[in-house]
Formats: sequence, C-alpha cells, structure tokens
Amino acid sequence: MVVAIDEKGGVVGQILAQIRVKRRFLYINFTRRARIYGEGCYKDYIDYIERGKLFDIMMNALVAHLLRHRCFHIELSDISKKMFGYRTLRKHGFVPIPWIQVHHSLHSRAPEERASAKVIQRVEKAIESGFETRKVESKAEIHQLYRLIKRYYILRKQRYIPNEELFQQIGNSVFGHIYVTEYKGKMVGGSVVVDSGTDSMLWFDAAMEKRYMFYHPHTLTVWYAIKETHKRKQNHLHILNLGLPFSHSNYRDFILSFGGKPVSAYRWFRFSNSLMRHIMFWYYQI
Repeated sequence: MVVAIDEKGGVVGQILAQIRVKRRFLYINFTRRARIYGEGCYKDYIDYIERGKLFDIMMNALVAHLLRHRCFHIELSDISKKMFGYRTLRKHGFVPIPWIQVHHSLHSRAPEERASAKVIQRVEKAIESGFETRKVESKAEIHQLYRLIKRYYILRKQRYIPNEELFQQIGNSVFGHIYVTEYKGKMVGGSVVVDSGTDSMLWFDAAMEKRYMFYHPHTLTVWYAIKETHKRKQNHLHILNLGLPFSHSNYRDFILSFGGKPVSAYRWFRFSNSLMRHIMFWYYQI
C-alpha cells in the first residue's frame, strides 16, 4: 500500500496493490504480476483536481516500487471515472482495455421479474430433481468449496484464486456470504458474495455443470446468490470479471439471462514489452 500524508503527518490518500507470484516449473518463481485496486481512497475534503494530483504522486512511487520487485505485468481495475488519472497512467505506459461488467438491479423489481423464463424453468427443475443451495455451515465446507472453485477455474481465463484463508475470513465476516449447492449429500457448486455498503459483488461462482448438464446446478447456484442478496435488501449485485467484450461469450450470456445489464468499463494494463504497449494502445485507444 502507498499512502500520501499532509504536512501534519495525517494520511490524506492511499492506494492498495497486490503482488502475485507465478510458479512455472518446480515451484520456482519466474514472473510476478501486480494488481492495483482502483484509484485509491481519499479524505472527503479532497476535491477531484487534488485527487488527481495525489494520484499522480502515489502512482509514481507505487510503479517504481513494483518495477523494483520485477512486476513486469501491472493491472489497474475499478477506476470510478473513465478519464481519471489518464495522463498519469499513460506516462507510466499503461494501456486502457475495454472490460465488461454486469450489474443486477435489485431495488425496483424482484429477481423473478427480470430473469428469463428459461432460468426460472431450470431452477425449478434443479430443485425438483433434488438439488439444494444453502449457506455454508462450517470451515470444512468452505475448504471443500475452495477446492471445487480451484478445479473449476484451472482451465479458465480467470486462473488466479486467492489463498483459502481469504475465503475463511469472508465466511466469518458479516459482510461475506458463502453458499453451496448439494445433490444427494455431495457438494456440486457454490458462490461467494461480498457486501460493500448497499451493493454486493459476486466474487466467485462455480458448479459441476458438465457432470450434471441436464439439471443445471450452475443456474441454481447463481440464482440463490441473487435471491439472498435481494432478501438482504441490497440495491445491486455486481459481476465484475466477465473479461473482454468479445462478440460471443457463453459465461456472459449465462449471467445476462438472470436479467442484469452489461456495463462497459476499462481496465488499465502495463506490459513490460514496450512494442506490445504501443500496439495495444493503438488498438484500444480511447
């Protein structure tokens, strides 16, 4: 974490980043990647222009630190405004790439009114066939779900899964909600939801869809997460990691079938190869 302090020594801004290590062969660390979470947090009295100046100062220090630690791939996500920090990020060689998110509005209409007829039919069929989704009841169940999620994502684009300790902490937090889907006593799916104020985020969802393809446990898993979020009177449920806006995406179409709306956003990436940075910026220029 990088922090900015005023002349009295008080913290006026901070930016959080995480370094991820990739082990390629015999557990030897060959590459490191960094993830920066948003433009940072600032004191309420700091206006938009001053935030931009503080962001520039903190990013100078943060990028220098990450490069010293051999982080040759840096990703910055969740910028609140499209053009915030544009000059700073371009100065450091970051490239803006379109990213898709889906927001489910829960405050004006019930989930049943927004979901497609196919989703409702699949949920009813799964329940009638003996599938059940509920909240986890023990650390052992969280451990079992963590292993299922690791297997589910191993061949997918989102391959980074945090340490199990984070899942256990989410399960113990009043702001975390972990659900599991079972069939005949066997865990076949689950989801992880985290609350942030009146909004919630679906961090992970997984299910043995291919093994039980005629019963659609994945549909039931996501549906239960949406329904429980609605019961807690949250305003929105956000699915943030749908990736690039390809013309065809099975997962995106699946998520949209529940009635959410796609929202265009940008993530900023910095690649170690300068030629790649120039090509990517030319292709994705905004």
